[in-house]
Order: sequence, then structure tokens, then C-alpha cells
Amino acid sequence: MHTCSHNCIQVMLYIWSLISLPFCFQADVLEYYDQAVNSPSGSFYIPAVLRVPHLLQVVKRRRIKSNLSRKNILYRDNFTCQYCSSRENLTIDHVLPTARGGEWKWENLVAACAKCNSKKGQKTPEEANMKLSKVPKAPKDYDILAIPLTSAAIRMLRMRKGMPEEWQQYLARPSSEP
Repeated sequence: MHTCSHNCIQVMLYIWSLISLPFCFQADVLEYYDQAVNSPSGSFYIPAVLRVPHLLQVVKRRRIKSNLSRKNILYRDNFTCQYCSSRENLTIDHVLPTARGGEWKWENLVAACAKCNSKKGQKTPEEANMKLSKVPKAPKDYDILAIPLTSAAIRMLRMRKGMPEEWQQYLARPSSEP
């Protein structure tokens, strides 16, 4: 005979939070599991897929100030080219080129797509007629980085090799066709 342990209580609280979420917050139930949960006040179907429009991002704190690296520059710049806002083929650009005395410092490094970095070459942004979207600066001790929830959830589920079947149609990989 199976006894209800601490884990059982946690599972029940989790299930109840899923059932009550659409009533407590703005959440749309897109799909339910087939099985219902019974309680003294009635039977409830467990949501399988919820759409919560106001919980679009997971906020993650990441210490980046003490570690100047390519990855942390990309984090600081939100994985976006600081010249054209592209997110493709990102490189690191020295605002003042190293050949002209530019150093490997937060204030002189930005994320740049390969096209913009090549166009700028050994010039300053002004000389290349290019404008930075923001002035590069060292991040605060703990900058808050927002990571889209769907990307994080999909990555986590793929790593664990177990995306629930009910989620497949809602979290499908984007098509590469135009």
C-alpha cells in the first residue's frame, strides 16, 4: 500500500495550483488532461497547456561584472548587434579599434553582427557613419537579464528529452521555410 508522503503533498499542491491558476490570474487553458481530480467541492480537469500572457519572461540574475568575456558582452547587449539590431552571426567589436589604441574593456566592446563589424573595420563608428544603439558601459554588480520563458522551457525540456505530448503543437520548432 502506498502512503502519502511529503512528495505526494507537493504534487497535490502543484496540481491544485494548476487548477486554480486560470481563476487567480489571467491565464487561458488551451488544453486539459483527460483525467479529473475530485475534491469535496467538485471535479476539476487538470490543465495540460496554459497560456499566461503576463508571465512572458523568467528573470535570472547573473554575475557578469567581474568576468569580462565574449559571452558576458553578448549578455549585456541582449544578444543584439549594437549597430543594426540583428541577432544573427554576432561577433565582438572594439568601438575604438585595437590598432588605434582600443582596449579590451567593457566601455570599448559591443556585440556586432559580422556584416556591421566588417563594414566598420578599423574605423570608429563616427568615421564609418554608424551609430551605436547605446553607449557601452560596465554592467552593475548584478544586472538582471531576462530570458524568454518559452525558449528556456523548450531548452530545458529538450535537454531532459521529454516534452509532454500535449505541448508539441504549441511549442513546435519554427519552420525554416519562408
